Amino acid sequence: MSADSDREQPSPADEAESAAAEAGAESQGEAAGGDAEHQEPGCMPIVVACTLLMGIVSFIFCGVTTWVLFQKRTEVAVRTLEGYVPVIEQSLLPPDEKKSVVEQLEETIKQMRADDYPQELASAVMQRLVRLPMPQYGELDAIESFAGDSFGEDEHLEAEKQLSRLRRAIELGQATVIDVNDVLLPATKEDPAHPLGRVLKQPLSAEDVRSVVQRAKLIGDREALADQVFPRKPIDEILEKELAAARESGEY
Repeated sequence: MSADSDREQPSPADEAESAAAEAGAESQGEAAGGDAEHQEPGCMPIVVACTLLMGIVSFIFCGVTTWVLFQKRTEVAVRTLEGYVPVIEQSLLPPDEKKSVVEQLEETIKQMRADDYPQELASAVMQRLVRLPMPQYGELDAIESFAGDSFGEDEHLEAEKQLSRLRRAIELGQATVIDVNDVLLPATKEDPAHPLGRVLKQPLSAEDVRSVVQRAKLIGDREALADQVFPRKPIDEILEKELAAARESGEY
C-alpha cells in the first residue's frame, strides 16, 4: 500500500519541471498575443490609399481643366477684352486717345471672333495687353496736372521729368501695370464700385503726389533711363505697336 502511494505522489523534480513547462506555455501565449497585436494593420493603409487616390484624381482634374482652357484661349481673350472696354471708357485718358484705344480693342475682339483666328495669336495679344497700363496712363496725366497747378516751378519740372521717364519705361515695355499701380499707390484709394477696384483720391494732396513722383523716379533709375524729360507717347500708339508685335513676334 505504501509503495503505491509513493508512486502516485510526484517528486519535487517532476513538480519543478511541470511548473517550468506551464510558465513556458504562458510566455509563448503572451508572445503570440503580442505578435498578433503588432501584426494588425489598422487604418493606416486605408488612409494612405485614399490620399494617393485623391492626389491622382486632383492631378487628372487639373490636367483636364488646363487642357480645356488651353483650347479656349480665344474665347477667354474675347471675354476679357469685352470687360476691359468699359474700364477704358471710364478712365482719365484724353478723349482722342480713349476713343482710339476703344476702337482698337473692339476691332481686336471682332477679329478674334472669326473661326480661323489662331489660338496662339490670342495668347500673344492677351499677354501683351495685360502688361500695358492703359487706364493708369491717364492717371499719370492727372498727377502731372496737379503738380503743375500746385508746385513751384522747380518741383513741377522735377515731377514732369520723373513722370516722363516712367512713361518712357512703359513705351519700351520695361514698366508693366504692376509697376505703375505701385507708383500710383500713395494717391489712390479702394473703390469697389469702380472697374479697377480703386480710384485716384479726390482731392489729391501734395504729399501723395510727391510720393508718386519719387516712386516714378525709382522706376526710371531701375531701367537706367537718362535723367531728362521724354516726349509723351500717346497710349493708343503704344497699344497699336503692341498689337502689331503680337502678330509679328507672338508672346514675349
